[in-house]
Amino acid sequence: MVRNALLALLLASCGAPSTPRPHGGGPARVESPHAAARIDDEATWQALASRPRNHHVARTTVVKFVFDLRGADPVLYFAESRRYESHYDFVREVLGDGSDRDGYAFYDRVYRTEERPYLVGSIVRYEDAGAWTFELISGDTLSAPRILRTLERLRDATFFGSELRFRPTSDVHLARVAELGGRLPVADDEELYGALRYQPIQLGEAYGTLRFVEGAPVRGELGPRDIVVTDEVPDDLPLCAALVTSRFQAPLAHVAVLSGNRGTPDMALRGAIQDPALRALEGQLVRVEVGAQDFTIEAASEADAQAFWAREVDRPTFQPPLDVSERALLDQCGLSFDSVPVAGAKAANMGVLCGLRDRGIQVPDGFVVPFAHYMAHLRRNRLDRRMQSLLRREGWVDDPTDALTALREAIARAPVDPALLAEVRARIRALAPGGRVRLRSSTNAEDLPGFNGAGLYSSMALDADASDEAIADGLRHIWASVWNLGAYQERQHYRIDHARVAMAVLVQVSIDDASANGVALTQNPYDPVRRDGVLINIQRTGASVTGAHGDQLPEQWLVLTYLPAREPELLARSSLAGGDALLSREEVLAFTEQLEVVHQTFRPRMTDGSNAVDVEMLLAGEDRHFVFVQARPYRVVWSGREGVGPQ
Repeated sequence: MVRNALLALLLASCGAPSTPRPHGGGPARVESPHAAARIDDEATWQALASRPRNHHVARTTVVKFVFDLRGADPVLYFAESRRYESHYDFVREVLGDGSDRDGYAFYDRVYRTEERPYLVGSIVRYEDAGAWTFELISGDTLSAPRILRTLERLRDATFFGSELRFRPTSDVHLARVAELGGRLPVADDEELYGALRYQPIQLGEAYGTLRFVEGAPVRGELGPRDIVVTDEVPDDLPLCAALVTSRFQAPLAHVAVLSGNRGTPDMALRGAIQDPALRALEGQLVRVEVGAQDFTIEAASEADAQAFWAREVDRPTFQPPLDVSERALLDQCGLSFDSVPVAGAKAANMGVLCGLRDRGIQVPDGFVVPFAHYMAHLRRNRLDRRMQSLLRREGWVDDPTDALTALREAIARAPVDPALLAEVRARIRALAPGGRVRLRSSTNAEDLPGFNGAGLYSSMALDADASDEAIADGLRHIWASVWNLGAYQERQHYRIDHARVAMAVLVQVSIDDASANGVALTQNPYDPVRRDGVLINIQRTGASVTGAHGDQLPEQWLVLTYLPAREPELLARSSLAGGDALLSREEVLAFTEQLEVVHQTFRPRMTDGSNAVDVEMLLAGEDRHFVFVQARPYRVVWSGREGVGPQ
């Protein structure tokens, strides 16, 4: 991911007098082998610094510091940051202060008042940018004069002091910078991130043959034991062992979500497609490891690869739930989690969101054409026999492209039941008179715990007064997408019984006045142990937040929901917004509350390793309200955390 919640607790801040003075009137300095009063050389920095396991920016090191303010003069400690994961731990274990019963009480006492016993923070070294910053937890309310004095004191105590700058992580900090009128040297995020070369997306290890692809990857030309290097961020990703893109990715892009669902490593490396070291390995068997701070791509032996592949899980066949007894068109808001066998997971989940309208959740109105009509369309046109014959044919799975294309075309040509068409036409015109609707896929093989199927199936828009033929084309287009090559291959990998996969069509009012589109996770993907939160990505309408091209990165926010006071941390501005914010602080906090409601509602569905909800939304109307258009269980994987999240 692009940024990390570690800054939200580890990277707090402090303030102190600008020059050191003899300590008096308070506790004497505590001598500890795990702390230093100064950092006078590179060796001392290396002895103290940690390289966070899940950091927002790769190739960074961090040293936490604590000013003990309990006496007349502050005492500065630079902590051994590999040993002390939080300032709270350092204060308890080294300074012997057990006044706070937990980290929440510590947060209130240390971050939210001026009369605090300790001023705590971190110095971060951005190695690719050659920059040093000191940073505050986003919720720290330290005053502007004390921020300035802190910087001056830290400069005095470090060998890199002349290069040290402040990096604001919230609107509060930006306001403090403005108060100081240019007196505070500030690190520019564009400078820091523009120098980055490596971006970890999905952590993990894989073995496979290194393949280079210019342009869109072609399904059928790549396999599950290929490690793929692309020049761009693809909209779609064939099943492969790992992905390396030459441009940075939107953290919640479709390919990132697909990689997360598959458990396959995903990273960005600027210029990877031309990298001489990688090109030297083209066509060879390699091992790739995507870590939070660095990566490895190296030649591998056949024996090591075979041993790794032997550990792959042999999944049992999954039988999608299927009930074709319901033929009536269904009101979206009458659906529940129990509706998956009739209407598919996407529609069922939207029905659950409808039930949260009294808690501020807004969704488009809609209805569902249930599975029974897809199955009847196949049966009436004898396509069910063709499907069964195809699935029984030996050898076709090795090259299924032509057979699947022919099956889709047959589904798209077959006549639609006239009675169904008349009923759908009437419902569409009543749903969105004079407007438009969106026809969306809803299968029993997507948006499920353990299998989200992101981007596998089709959708399309229609005018509400569309002709019968246009409506028929729309229904057939969605139905036929059951047999998209990517959908078939993904199901084959997960051993999903294709014969039981059915397609419902979710018809919703089209939201045509949206100013932005977004994706969010209801779990902090960076540090789960004590730091629950939400990650929000949002982009201007006209550009996709789930399939960004080039370096079109979205605006990104992290809000830690475990904290008593929530302060959104702005991780990155949209590359298309000219430096302006797409969401205000108040809008981020309001959306966070809605995401928490969704998370708690979906919690009972978080099985098979799911631990979060992946939400898609639009920012619509003059009042800028959030409209939820999708919600599905999602699996967040963290590194270096035994027993936390699926590995």
